[in-house]
Amino acid sequence: MKTPKVVIGLPSYNHAAEAREAIESILGQTYTDLAVVVVDDCSEDGTYEILQGYAAIDSRVSCQRNDRRVGMIENWRRAFLACRDKFPEAEFFSWGSDHDLWHPRWLACLVEAIDGRPDVVLAYPLNTKVTADGGPVDRKPWFFDTAGVESSGRRFTAASWKMSAGNMIYGLFRADAVQKAGVFRHVLVPDRLLLTELSLQGQFAQVRQVLWFRRWYGRLFSLGRQRASFFPGKRPLYAYVPWWISHAAVLFWILGVRGERSPQIGRMAGTMFALRCFAFGGVLHGWQSLRGLRSDLLEKLIGLRPYERKVRLAGRSIRRRGGIDSAMTFFKNTMGDKARRKTAARARKRVRNLAGEIVRRPGVLTLRALRAIPIVKNRAVPWLLRQEMDQIPSAPIAGELKRELERLQQTSGPIIIGPWVSEVGFELLYWIPFLNWATRTYGLENRRLIVVSRGGARPWYQHLTREYVDIFDLFSVREYQQRNEERWIEGGNQKQYDVTDMDREILDRAKAAVNLQDAEVLHPSLMYRLLRFYWYEKAAVGLLTKHTDYRRLTPVAGDNLAAGLPKNYIAVRFYFRPSFPDTPDNRRFATDVIRSLSRESPVVLLNTGLNLDDHEDLAVAGGMGIHRIDHLMTPERNLEVQTQVISRARAFVGTYGGLAYVGPFYGVPSIGFYSNESELVPAHLDVGWRLGRFVGTPAVTLDIRSAALLRTMFDGNAYRGAAMAHVTDNP
Repeated sequence: MKTPKVVIGLPSYNHAAEAREAIESILGQTYTDLAVVVVDDCSEDGTYEILQGYAAIDSRVSCQRNDRRVGMIENWRRAFLACRDKFPEAEFFSWGSDHDLWHPRWLACLVEAIDGRPDVVLAYPLNTKVTADGGPVDRKPWFFDTAGVESSGRRFTAASWKMSAGNMIYGLFRADAVQKAGVFRHVLVPDRLLLTELSLQGQFAQVRQVLWFRRWYGRLFSLGRQRASFFPGKRPLYAYVPWWISHAAVLFWILGVRGERSPQIGRMAGTMFALRCFAFGGVLHGWQSLRGLRSDLLEKLIGLRPYERKVRLAGRSIRRRGGIDSAMTFFKNTMGDKARRKTAARARKRVRNLAGEIVRRPGVLTLRALRAIPIVKNRAVPWLLRQEMDQIPSAPIAGELKRELERLQQTSGPIIIGPWVSEVGFELLYWIPFLNWATRTYGLENRRLIVVSRGGARPWYQHLTREYVDIFDLFSVREYQQRNEERWIEGGNQKQYDVTDMDREILDRAKAAVNLQDAEVLHPSLMYRLLRFYWYEKAAVGLLTKHTDYRRLTPVAGDNLAAGLPKNYIAVRFYFRPSFPDTPDNRRFATDVIRSLSRESPVVLLNTGLNLDDHEDLAVAGGMGIHRIDHLMTPERNLEVQTQVISRARAFVGTYGGLAYVGPFYGVPSIGFYSNESELVPAHLDVGWRLGRFVGTPAVTLDIRSAALLRTMFDGNAYRGAAMAHVTDNP
C-alpha cells in the first residue's frame, strides 16, 4: 500500500452511538492522502464491530484489537506505534476520536498550515463544543499559538501558562516529533506533558477556523477519573503523585540526566526547564483548584453568584483605576447625603417596580393572547401607528432629536450606541446611516463611542468605533430569546420606539462588561420615532435624507475564512418571511434558482442553522457546486460570517430583506426576491433603490412572477437574466 502523507491513529472504547459519525467525518475529508488505523481497547458495546465494518469497505482503514483492556494512555500509545509500524515513512500523524466530528476541510487546512514549515510541529483548529445529541454548547473560542516564536524558552513558558491541552491534542503533528517526545508517558495529564515537550522542539500553529466539533458531556476532568481510565487494573503508586511533580521529574530525567535533547538542549538547560515546569505547574494547579472550588460553591450556593460577580468587577475596577480612586468612589457611594438619596431612590424604584409587576403580568398574558390573533398582529397594530402619525407632527420630534444630540455633544464621557435588538434590515438601511449623520454633524468622537448590538455585527460599525459589545456575550441564546419575546409582547412589535426593561438590563450588563459605572446612551428610539413619519408616508423623503448619510462600509478582514471559500462564488440565502412565505411555489422557485446558479458558478449558502428569530431558512443539500458554511455559524458571530462571505462574493441572490442590503454596502450587486407585494413597505423599497444609487452598486428587488419575462428575454432561468444584467465580477 502506498504510504500516505497523513496517518490517523484512532483509539476506541465504548462509543458505539457516535462511532459511525466520527469515522465518516474522517473518511469524508477533502484531503484524501490519508490512512486510519483503529486500535480498540476491548469495547463491550459493539464499537469495534462498527469500525471493522468500515475497514471492510474502505482500504484506507485497518483495525486491530487489544487482547486485554490496557487503559487510555497505553491505548493511545499503541495507536501511534501501530501507525508508525504500518506507515513508518508517513510525515504527519493525528489522533482521531471515536465520538467527535470534523469538518470536511479539517485535514486540508491543517496540512496547509504545517506542510513546508519545518519549524511548526503541531497545527490545530478552533473547535466548538457540542452536546451528546449534537447541539451547540455556549462557549467562547480559545486562541493560542506560538507561530513565529523561535526561542524554545519563550515557547515553553507560553505553553506552560496558556495552552489548553484538550483543545490541541487532536491536532496534526509531525510524526517524528511525537516519537521523539515519548508519545504518551504513563503520568497523569499526559497530553499536557507531551505538548510541553513538543514546545521545546518547535512552534504551534492555530488555524482560526472552527473545524472540530468536540462532544461535550459536562465537566469530566478530574484526577480521580483519569486514574480510573488510565490504569484500569492495579494502579501504580506514582499515579498518586501530583501531576506537576511527575511532569517535572520526567523532564529532569530525560533532559537533565539522560540528555536526550543534546546538543540542542544541554543537561543544565534541561534541568532548568524541569524546575520551571515544577514551578509553573504547581502555581497553575493551585489556580485551577481555586477556580474549581469557586465553581463548585457557586453551583451549590447559587445565591452567591451575584456577590461573586460584584467582587470580580470591583477587582477589575481597582486594577484599572487604582486603590485610592476606587476607595474614594466607594465612600462617596456609601456615605453622606448623596448615598442616602440614592438609597431612597432605589427603595422608591423597587416599590414602583413591584406595583408595576402586579399590573404587568395579567396584562402581558392578555397581550400575548391578542398578539396570537393574525388580524391584530398584521393589521391592527400598523393601523394604530399610522393613526398616531396623523396626530403628531414631525417637527417637535426632530427638535427633540436635535436637543438630545446637542446634549451628547456637550458631554465628555463615553457614549453607548444601542442596544440594537431589532431587525437586521432596519439596522443596515437606517440605523447605521443615521449614526453616520449624527456622529459627523455633532462631532461625536470615535474614541467615546461603544456600540452594543448582537450576532457579530461588529464589521458594520468598525468605521465608527473599535469598541463593540455583543449581546450574546452578555446573555445566553435562550435568555435573549425569552426576553426579546416579552419585549415584543409589551411593545406590540419588534421596533424600538421606547427604552424597554430589556434595553436597560442590556445597558447595565454592557457597562459592567467594559468596566463603566456610568455612560451616556444614544438609543435607537431617537431614530425610530423620527423616521416612522417617513415610513408611514406622513413626511417627505427629505426627512430621511436630512438625517442619514449613506456610504460604503469598511472592508471586512477575515483571510482564514476567505481561504476556505471557492473563487468567484455567488452568496445565496433564501428564507421565509411575510413577503416570501413558505409555499410550495416559493420553495420550488428558490431551489431552482440555487441549482441553476450552481451550474454556472460556485454557490455559498448562508443558511445559519440557528433559531434566533421567526425566519426559517430554505433547506438545500450541499454538493454539486453548492458549499455550506453552517458549521461556522454561531449566535455570537453569524452576522460577521455572513458579512465576510457576502463582501467577497460576485453577487448576492436571495430573499428580499436584511441580508439583501449587505452587498451594496460592500460594492457587491444584490438581487432580492419577493412574492407577496402586500407585505412590502413602499418606503423601504425606495430606500433600497436609493442605497444602490448612493454607493454605486446595483440593488435589485424582483417579484418572482418576473421570472417568466426574464426567461423569455434571456432563454433561461429567472436568475440568469438578472445575473447577466446586474452581476459583474466584484474586485
